[in-house]
Amino acid sequence: MKILFVTDLYKIKEDSTIPDAIENFALALKEKGKDIFVLRPNFLVNSKKRKRKIFPQGIYHRNGIKIYNRNIQIPFYFLNSNCSYLEEKYDLIISHMPMGHIFAYFINKKLKLKRISIVHISDYHVFNRIFYCLYFKKNLMTSLQKSDLVGARNKFLKEYFRADFILPSFIEKKYIIERKKLNDDFIQGKKIKLVTLSQLIKRKNLDKVILALNEIKKQNNFDFIYDIYGKGEQNEQLNKLIKNLNLEKNIRILPYINHNLIYETLDNYDVFILPSVYETFGIAYLEAMARGLITIGTYNTGIDGIIKDSQNGFLVRGDEEKITKEIYQTLLKIQKLSKEQKEKITQNTYKTIQNYEKEKIMNKYVEIIKKIL
Repeated sequence: MKILFVTDLYKIKEDSTIPDAIENFALALKEKGKDIFVLRPNFLVNSKKRKRKIFPQGIYHRNGIKIYNRNIQIPFYFLNSNCSYLEEKYDLIISHMPMGHIFAYFINKKLKLKRISIVHISDYHVFNRIFYCLYFKKNLMTSLQKSDLVGARNKFLKEYFRADFILPSFIEKKYIIERKKLNDDFIQGKKIKLVTLSQLIKRKNLDKVILALNEIKKQNNFDFIYDIYGKGEQNEQLNKLIKNLNLEKNIRILPYINHNLIYETLDNYDVFILPSVYETFGIAYLEAMARGLITIGTYNTGIDGIIKDSQNGFLVRGDEEKITKEIYQTLLKIQKLSKEQKEKITQNTYKTIQNYEKEKIMNKYVEIIKKIL
């Protein structure tokens, strides 16, 4: 079976500004014996805005997958594309992201294949932000309506788009531990070691975490360290905030971690926190849960529905005016939990994360693909 992925959010070379999620799905299907190809309609204005490296138009290879990179100057100039650059005969198109869905719809007028569209938070923005509405909404709506199936990356998106199924991120079984040994200081409520793995951008709300921790220090609630691994446009701003609050001894911003070091790094901490808004899913949550960390996410994002507040983790509301207070109160709640309560949450985390093992998620996905064909 030959599957053509159509998406602009696919790496040609290593690039921290592009998430791994879509490539992970492509590689997982390749492991299942599918022949995978990628058509990458790269809207140049979008790439420049997000400071992504722009590659010349042409054919590239990454991890055994052929990538057709098509650079687009003006939206929808490709409406009458003849697809002559596509060298294979495919059985199925799977598209991700707004530009991918729209491009897939128009090329499929000639290819006439079955088509699955997987919606992300970016697709939601097209329907709810004025700029995107003007340029993309009509074409995106048509593309999704003409898809044979629509999948959603989380519960919120499934309900909004009335999608046919949810396609969550996954974690490899070998990274999941059954029981984490809790640190004595954490058990006794004396000290919490917190960690975040993330791009340093505004919607991640890392400044709100710092402000909440500053309040904890002022109130002398408990001792803590907080390490942030990542890079991004807010690096300087966050470092300045840490310095102004005299939190240099408690909070550090560290370089982004190579993937093969993520799990052993997470093992050094008690709590993972990422109160991000407009998060499609966030593989970092699953990575933290796989290592038994108590995990804090945000309501109405990808992790909502997987984390159940106070049962297998905690959720805060992303409201701009309340989020700092909610983070503060949640951290106090965690600190005051008994040993038995903390162990219960980590046990529940283990039960939850087993549902997101790679083999289980991909077997379900392959069955969906088989049915559509």
